[in-house]
Amino acid sequence: MSFKMYDPSGETKPEQRTRISPPSDLEGKKIMLFDIGKPRSDEFLKYLDEVLTQNGLTTLHARKPTNAKTAPQEVINYMAKEADVVIEALAD
Repeated sequence: MSFKMYDPSGETKPEQRTRISPPSDLEGKKIMLFDIGKPRSDEFLKYLDEVLTQNGLTTLHARKPTNAKTAPQEVINYMAKEADVVIEALAD
C-alpha cells in the first residue's frame, strides 16, 4: 500500500519541530485511528480499521470530545506513547 502523509496540526501556537520521516512500511507498526469528532468520521475509521486489520496490521483508537477544540493533552500523550503512526479522520 502507498500512503501520502500530512501534518494536520491545529495548534494555536505552532512550534517549529523537526519532521519525523514516515515509515516506509506499516508492517509491525501500531496504527492509531484518531476520531476528531466530525460527523461520519467514525464510519470512515470503522471501515479503515477493517481494511487494516484484514491486512494483518495492528490498530488502536483515540477520540477527542469535540471537533471544535484541540484534543486534550491526555489524548495527545496516549497517542504519542502508544502509536507508531496516527491516521486522523476528517469527514462531514
